Amino acid sequence: MAVIEVKFTTAPKLIVAAIEKRGSYSTIGESMRELKTWIDSKGIEQAGYPFCLFYDNPTETPEAELRSEACIPVAKAFQPEGNFAMKELGASLVAETRHQGPPEEFTKTYGPFLEGLLNQGYQILGPAREYFMTVSDVNGPGSGFLIQQPVAKK
Repeated sequence: MAVIEVKFTTAPKLIVAAIEKRGSYSTIGESMRELKTWIDSKGIEQAGYPFCLFYDNPTETPEAELRSEACIPVAKAFQPEGNFAMKELGASLVAETRHQGPPEEFTKTYGPFLEGLLNQGYQILGPAREYFMTVSDVNGPGSGFLIQQPVAKK
């Protein structure tokens, strides 16, 4: 089994535009495109890399019940509309790792990553954040997906 490299950092407080989704995680990209189109149409200024929140373990939750949110950090508060919400995410301690390979193989990273955190005495707090649309822009193709998991020491 590959060694999972983990780094701890503080995720900053953010205001995000968000849209919730239920169902297969594989279609969250469609929600992200819909959200980006909406914020652009409203003249809302993007203020960071887009990411998605994933609330459920796809090996334990039926596909139709999986909960996720596409999120785009924005410069300031705005008026929510329809399915488009504004959320404030507080600053939090996060464990970070990268997944190398296709999304279908996320369990190869998530299993050892989360198990390692629990074995080191960390508590998992809230949904995982995945920066899957921009990491290759920053680090080049094939560099993987950045995963952040909010945690606290028990």
